[in-house]
Amino acid sequence: MSQEILHEIFSVAIFQPLPGREEESLATMRALIAALSAGGYSRDVLYRDAKSRVEYVLLRYWKSEEARRAALEDPEVLRCWAKLAHEIRTVKIYETLEDALAS
Repeated sequence: MSQEILHEIFSVAIFQPLPGREEESLATMRALIAALSAGGYSRDVLYRDAKSRVEYVLLRYWKSEEARRAALEDPEVLRCWAKLAHEIRTVKIYETLEDALAS
């Protein structure tokens, strides 16, 4: 396992677009993921619940704690987060998950 992966921080966010804002929220989420990737802060994967079709699960692998803090100061990232606040309802956020079976 590479040293970079060992220092990653795994986060999960579950959200639902507000009524009538699904396309807008997905466009903003694409912009956010692009900004985080361009800044070297994280790698992200977005899934939609196939059964409900209204709930999304975002998996984020922060490069490090330093990268997470730096993202909090990036104007493009902040703009996307502010926009999403008006487009989605956050169901649950897991800021830092750790491997339960790691020794």
